[in-house]
Amino acid sequence: MTQNAGDENAETDVTEAANANASASADAEPAADEGTSMEEIVADLDQELTATKDKWLRAVAELDNYKKRVKRDIDDAVFRARKSLLGDFLPTVDNLERALTLTKSNEELAKGIKMVSSEFIKALAKHGIEPVPSVGHAFNPAIHEALQQMPSDKYAPGIVTIEYEKGFRFNDRLLRAARVIVASPDSTGTEGVSSEAEQAN
Repeated sequence: MTQNAGDENAETDVTEAANANASASADAEPAADEGTSMEEIVADLDQELTATKDKWLRAVAELDNYKKRVKRDIDDAVFRARKSLLGDFLPTVDNLERALTLTKSNEELAKGIKMVSSEFIKALAKHGIEPVPSVGHAFNPAIHEALQQMPSDKYAPGIVTIEYEKGFRFNDRLLRAARVIVASPDSTGTEGVSSEAEQAN
């Protein structure tokens, strides 16, 4: 009888130990599952952050392009308005230049016409409109319209010798090309600013 009681107690101890081990294993499994779940959450958050950053960079780029496009449109509109306005006023400048040429014998009259012409040019300059360089400068097809070539004993070949109509530009954009006469290749003169010298400046 005593031996059976001992056996029962031993079996009870083994059963309790087995139950304890099973309980410990069960407690350990959720911990492993919880660790995997946290990694997935971090990975998902990292993907969302990357996607959000990409959207933000695209939005910034689109905004920058929009600003540039609006500025370009405004600049074009201002340029067209100035060009249209200049078309109405330039004949006045041309006529003053012609009158100045015809009145060189009358010093006082020539002085008055030159003063009016200078004031007009200054008024245009206040709005960013300036004459393009011509006489004494190298012929530049980007700003000059050559009417013809003539030999010159004063200017070197390729240099503008006479300006028939002033050319004008607004900032770096040409409004009207200057109509000029250019020293021909057989010119014997030496004066004038060469195209290389102008580019260096």
